[in-house]
Amino acid sequence: MDYEGQKLSELLFYWIILSFGAVGWVIGYVKQDFTYVFYSWGIGVILSCILCVPDWPFYNRHPVKWLESVPERREKEEKES
Repeated sequence: MDYEGQKLSELLFYWIILSFGAVGWVIGYVKQDFTYVFYSWGIGVILSCILCVPDWPFYNRHPVKWLESVPERREKEEKES
């Protein structure tokens, strides 16, 4: 997962939890039953874990370009000898 993928994963997690909690709160308020809030929030947590925990391919759209490795000193000395 690249850095942009981490940012996307965190935003997805945040908005899924927030939206499911808000919808559950409204339904619980209308029905006068607080358990709807917990059920809705629990479904949001499960859904966000399924979407955000595994390293899905859409989290790897901006791969990091790493620098070339530096040869070790011993290898240089052996080549010079």
